Amino acid sequence: MRSPLNKRLPRELRNNLGKYLGIFLLMGIAIAMTSGFLVAASSIQRIAEEMPEKYHVEDGRITTNFEADDATLAAVEELGCTVYPNFSCDLPLFVPTSDDELTVRLIKNRTDVNLAVYAEGEAPASSDEIALDRAFCANNGLSVGDEVKVAGKSLVISGIMTLPDDVASFMNNSDLVFNELTLAYAQVTPEAYDDLAAGGSIFTYSFVLDDRDMSLPDRVNFEEDVAETLADHGAVVTDLVDKDANQGITYAADDVKGDQVMWQVLLVMLIVIMGFVFVVLTNATIESESAIIGTLLASGYRKREILRHYLVLPVAVGLLGCAMGNLIGRVLLSDPMKGLYYNSYNLPPYVASWSTRVFVMTTVVPFAVLVGITIIGLLARLRLTPLQFLRHELGHAAHGGGLRLPDALGFVTRFRLRVFVRNWSHFLTLFFGICFGSLLLVFAFCLIPTMTHYAESRAADIPANHIYGLKAPLELDGTASQREAYEAAETLATTKDLTSIAPERLLSMMLQAQTVDRDAHAVSTRENDSDAVAQAEKVTIESLQTPRNFSDSNEDVSVYGIPEHSRYWTGVDVSDGRVVVGGGLARKCGVAAGEDHDFTDKYSGKTHTLHVDEVNDSITDTSMYMSIDACNELFGEDADYFNAYASDAALDLNPRYLATEVTPESMDAIADQMQNSMGSIARVIGFVAVPIYLVLMYLLTKTVIDRSARAISYMKVFGYEDREIDRLYVRSISVTVVVSIILALPLIIASLGGILSVAMSSYGGYMQAYVPLSSFLGEIALGIAVYTVVAFLHVRRIRRVPLSLAMKVQE
Repeated sequence: MRSPLNKRLPRELRNNLGKYLGIFLLMGIAIAMTSGFLVAASSIQRIAEEMPEKYHVEDGRITTNFEADDATLAAVEELGCTVYPNFSCDLPLFVPTSDDELTVRLIKNRTDVNLAVYAEGEAPASSDEIALDRAFCANNGLSVGDEVKVAGKSLVISGIMTLPDDVASFMNNSDLVFNELTLAYAQVTPEAYDDLAAGGSIFTYSFVLDDRDMSLPDRVNFEEDVAETLADHGAVVTDLVDKDANQGITYAADDVKGDQVMWQVLLVMLIVIMGFVFVVLTNATIESESAIIGTLLASGYRKREILRHYLVLPVAVGLLGCAMGNLIGRVLLSDPMKGLYYNSYNLPPYVASWSTRVFVMTTVVPFAVLVGITIIGLLARLRLTPLQFLRHELGHAAHGGGLRLPDALGFVTRFRLRVFVRNWSHFLTLFFGICFGSLLLVFAFCLIPTMTHYAESRAADIPANHIYGLKAPLELDGTASQREAYEAAETLATTKDLTSIAPERLLSMMLQAQTVDRDAHAVSTRENDSDAVAQAEKVTIESLQTPRNFSDSNEDVSVYGIPEHSRYWTGVDVSDGRVVVGGGLARKCGVAAGEDHDFTDKYSGKTHTLHVDEVNDSITDTSMYMSIDACNELFGEDADYFNAYASDAALDLNPRYLATEVTPESMDAIADQMQNSMGSIARVIGFVAVPIYLVLMYLLTKTVIDRSARAISYMKVFGYEDREIDRLYVRSISVTVVVSIILALPLIIASLGGILSVAMSSYGGYMQAYVPLSSFLGEIALGIAVYTVVAFLHVRRIRRVPLSLAMKVQE
């Protein structure tokens, strides 16, 4: 039979419309924003995971000086793979929508490996057509049918496509940042390629393993065998990149995965805020309805009937909020959320996919928190007797009504103090609520400053003006005859047609090349100033991995083997086998001085247990330091091995041997890219934080007004005007809010570091929370501005409190 209590539901909803509307908006906004992003991110992650099989992505690539002959490629394939030519050439590009200097990396239409997927149009079918990558076209306003010029030749865009091996546009795999604005990838017909690439190609070969499940250490051994086989057949290998080290393949997927962790942390914060609000509102509901609950119990209603009655509206409103949040998030917001990635990366056409995990996190958990907290709160209070409910004896301590205030205080001051004393528990709740809301705002405000500060700190960590990474040891202090000998050997190795060299010159070069000591390190063919050579330090740089805190992934640790008395790493003591780690690594991975810690070489599969002697003071440094002798021994290298130079002076090195160059200025590019990639996300989080902060503050301050409704009615009976009542109640709340916003800052600072550590746990490096004064001032100003809106709503509510409420019997 239908319960008579159901007749109260419409009236209860109408009388508490602000509360239930607040719950609806709080859940709806939180679910909409988080589900919108996580649905888009999880869909993109699934697309990335399907790409290797779907588009036949390579397992690795090798670049040689010249095109390898069929016999050489056959020898490589006998090792257990299939080799595909993947030649390219870089040419100047002109588009009508940009005045920048643009470069296009041209390739032939692919039919076997790294297959292109077309978002618009189709593959070039004639020599006057070209297909460009999707991100470049999107950022430069190009579409199918537009005309561009490549090396002066006009071509019509026939298609807009994505290459699965160039999802992130890196000019070189060793570059620190990608470039989707001025670097384009393009496909043309073989005839058009041969015409445009007449000046020479980059001879890259992609290989696909017969055993596609081969582990990384085994792949490394396989790739070493490939390089040796090519060398045995006279090919000069200039580059070798495994698929896991290919940034064009892995960078975007890693970025999406890291961003999901940050949004999951945001979701947890929102769930905590919602849980906090639900606790407050449940207690407020029981307190305001205590007389009714007592009457129902005394009238014979069972506790389960009362529990069911008071669950109806929260459950109904919660379900509507979940439904609205999912509808808006999945239908309206997932598209702009996926645009955060599709504007930067060359991803295949977007296909939304269902994720049970995302649905549970963003919808089931918040709804369960609402229902669970409401049930627990009601059950805890329903243990009281009907008489206790009727007398409003709900376990609260005395309200402070007997506290005598000094007579010297004016009436207005004493009244406001009395409001505060009678509602001290609610004001304390308001303080913690403001802490949660302010934390959400500061979290959004600090993302960009933290990224910028991280890049600046990393620049300060670079000990020299230049860190040159080498592909192989290269000596700088050779004699003139040694430089001539190596230059002759290099010329012979890099000249495809030796008949193009005069016979006398060829004979002389061959004689010079024979003097090269094959067992010694190569000597640079470029002469450097003696002072520059003297100040340059040989360094060994290797890589290890160790598990991250708060994450199931590993941190890549750069291991620096440096001289014991280095002129650049002056504060690092690596004498007597000491191992020093950066402060950032200690914080991110739990590495402590005086303890042993395991580090794994992902390329060999070996695990090294190292004793850490010291942790340095750099918060952003996630590297490890040991003597160059200890480093070479650890990685099984010769005693005189090195693969990098640290130098304040610029060095002139053979491009063939130069792998990377890192300078303090290069960190500026990283900062710019971080700001570009994180700026949109920070703005979205800010968009989430402000309305949630408004709803949170409204709901929490509303409980104070509701609790004082009878007193407000009395004051109206006594002749007080609405303006005077506003001054007594709203200003009391206003002072509490402003003081709470300011006092919350130390708690926010204390907790923000841990929250950000978890949020950034899947990104490389350690980013310490950095909040400049301007961000704190902005948070305070925004908090006060939000409360101004809330105060306006409360003023309206106070003016609607009826005088008849004072005449009603309280018990």
